[in-house]
Amino acid sequence: MRPLMSILAPALALALTSAPAPALAQDPHAGHGAMAAAPAKPGDHAAHGVVTSPAEGEMTHGTPDWFTAVFEHPMTLTAVTVAGEGKPAQAVPVAAAAATTEVSADLPDLTPGRYVLTWTAKGADGHEMTGTVRFMVH
Repeated sequence: MRPLMSILAPALALALTSAPAPALAQDPHAGHGAMAAAPAKPGDHAAHGVVTSPAEGEMTHGTPDWFTAVFEHPMTLTAVTVAGEGKPAQAVPVAAAAATTEVSADLPDLTPGRYVLTWTAKGADGHEMTGTVRFMVH
């Protein structure tokens, strides 16, 4: 009879090498030395405490009036662009405001279709966060 370890070792080795690698989350601090990470999945901000409205993959019923981002620490929204499918991005006016944990920008009227919204915000310490949100207006 073979020892139990000689039977289990090959199965355990196979299980450990065939497990899928964990997905990399977006590093909103990319470009900040040791904090920089591998290329990130666009729109994956939840792991870093960023919640947006519209949310990634959301289907809105009618045009959303505002883009809103909620952060774990105070930020200032510095840029927002929105692009319809097959159309160039258009800049969304961003009002100057003090850093806060919830920032927003008034969106233009959007016709039904798919959109990509890109945002940039800056912290009081100078670090920038960027993100991309893909959503659909129904």
